[in-house]
Amino acid sequence: MQDNKISTLLAFSLLSAPLASTPPTPSNQQARLASLPVSQRAALRKMQYRLAPAPVLEPMGTYVGELQEKWQFPSDHLPIGMTFEDLHMMSWNVLDNAYISWVLQKNSQGLSRSMIADEHVYIPGSQITLRDRHVIDLILQTLSHPLYPRSLLALQECGEPFLAALRQALPAHFEVVSCHGEAIILDRRRFDILSMKEIKGIFSDEPHRTIQDLHLRRLDNGQEMRLVNGHLPGDPTKPGRLEFAQYLQRTFDPQITTLAMGDMNFNELEMAEAMNQAFQGRSPFSMHSPYPTNISPFEFRSKAIDHFFVYSPNGSSATLHEPNQLMDGLDATLHLLTQS
Repeated sequence: MQDNKISTLLAFSLLSAPLASTPPTPSNQQARLASLPVSQRAALRKMQYRLAPAPVLEPMGTYVGELQEKWQFPSDHLPIGMTFEDLHMMSWNVLDNAYISWVLQKNSQGLSRSMIADEHVYIPGSQITLRDRHVIDLILQTLSHPLYPRSLLALQECGEPFLAALRQALPAHFEVVSCHGEAIILDRRRFDILSMKEIKGIFSDEPHRTIQDLHLRRLDNGQEMRLVNGHLPGDPTKPGRLEFAQYLQRTFDPQITTLAMGDMNFNELEMAEAMNQAFQGRSPFSMHSPYPTNISPFEFRSKAIDHFFVYSPNGSSATLHEPNQLMDGLDATLHLLTQS
């Protein structure tokens, strides 16, 4: 009983005592704590624990300001890559020319004088720009990378003239499956396409927006796998991220490897929350967000909004790629998004 009274008085004195002009050093705090009776030390520790602020998780990214001429890359998104089992793959929003005004006129990301602007010049006699051609050349490089040649690529924001030029440039054994601005490129020496679906009506705010859902079979071992490529609506006040996660939950098959990827328009914490909520506690997918890939419009903060979701019934894991494992010199552009 006496100990309880002492603990109560100690707690009250801690709350009512004036703040010291200079806080005690850690060594003094330890000495003072050691001199107290056991019950009082326990009470003090408990109070310190209760008064400590709860840890807050922060998404990747930092304020980068207007990068302008420093941005020497042909899209406002960086690609992300990974290896799953022995398959090298990539996801990249390549920037449709239909939305170039957000870069050039509105300067929404501080890139109106960047390479994107410099290369927005139409090639005579064609419907594509120098920037489109640059993007296609980089895609071709990823397909023939000496260590990580891509056999699966998920692209977002692809204009029809760009896709036509891409199909002409690709090696004959690659196929492009596209719908409404999204495209999957796959090596037909490695995969059979069992089915391909264009899914619409997922997003209540934009029911016309579609995602790609392909069912593939590997030719080397007969393993079936599902590939989902999506570009989510990005309005933070709308439920796009939740609706995409709910689609994955409704169509989830624990017997088949499923890889979902794309421009999700929400950061890694927001997407992880959406997936866990859709699966009522814990998502069976592992989520992979390698680094910041984009700049938030008018806020000029970098953010990670391009993600991979991986589910494997046999427990196979994914290995994320460093930027230079996708394209030479990509690390220099990434540095612009990670500098503080």
